[in-house]
Amino acid sequence: MYKVCIQCNAYNHSGLIEDAMNGFVMQKTDFPFVAAIVDDASTDGTPRVITNFFERNFNIEDKTVSSRKDMGYGTVLFARHRTNLNCYFAILLLNENHYSQRKRKDPYLKPWVDNSEYIALCEGDDYWTDSLKLQKQVDYMEVHPECCMAACSAIWRTEEGYQLCGCQKQRDCDLSTDEVIRKGGYYLATASLLFRKELSRDWPLWRRKANVGDFPLQILGALRGTLHFFQETMCAYRFRVVGSFSDEHRVWSADFLFAKIAWMKLLDRDTRHKYRRPIYFNLFNTCYRGLFITRQVGLFKYLTALIKSDHKFYNAAQFREDIKSRLTKNHHSNG
Repeated sequence: MYKVCIQCNAYNHSGLIEDAMNGFVMQKTDFPFVAAIVDDASTDGTPRVITNFFERNFNIEDKTVSSRKDMGYGTVLFARHRTNLNCYFAILLLNENHYSQRKRKDPYLKPWVDNSEYIALCEGDDYWTDSLKLQKQVDYMEVHPECCMAACSAIWRTEEGYQLCGCQKQRDCDLSTDEVIRKGGYYLATASLLFRKELSRDWPLWRRKANVGDFPLQILGALRGTLHFFQETMCAYRFRVVGSFSDEHRVWSADFLFAKIAWMKLLDRDTRHKYRRPIYFNLFNTCYRGLFITRQVGLFKYLTALIKSDHKFYNAAQFREDIKSRLTKNHHSNG
């Protein structure tokens, strides 16, 4: 029924979520698409912002294209846009916060995902800037069956303003698996991604064990086919928004880093060490930075083991000297 299902997760995004929803309804397509917006029991009024937008812009009077259902997990609203007749919204207002309970939300999206060919991602604090984003990406993938995923350049919005970060190319191209792994999760903006829905099935163990969603998904897309990159900027990524995943303390916690080491080791084993170099490169850079934030002895030991296994990452003597120098500086600055 739908060509694309947009998955949008929101939590305490009351001042930001309307930008995301406007980015969805402005899409100009020759196919129907549905935006599945899941509010994870926000406490800042986000549900009210979503429902107000929904009631203003969607045809809730026509019961042939709209519905409201009270489910065990929350309330589900569905309707067609008043003027963009290819645009549908499915809004899921959860009764309880699922993230804090480590409960999966994706089973609730099954009615729309199962009836779509592609999945697009956009978190509630990000947004799309190009009204033809979906059409351009779908058009390419329709004539390139080998392509599993499409991405594009993104503007990063910070408190200081706008900047271009992450992957930047002079022309459209396919990204190699090596490049995707080496560059890490911030290389491609989550809001830029569109992929075939089959990519969300039959996950290998490392993908199931991963403690994040977007980075391993990008790797899986590059492993199972081609990952095509559009050089033009079609979305915006808000970086270091309070409560977002890019929050400094969440990303650089010791638990987060050790969990990343674990699933990337499984990735290395599953790919029969074909991508060991970019995997080790990524882990070294992540853990090296994390060491000075978490002060975890375990990270120091892991970094030392990486250097011993491959001296091209870092000179062992220089590594010890840098660690000593930086820790000394931190000690004096804290004193």
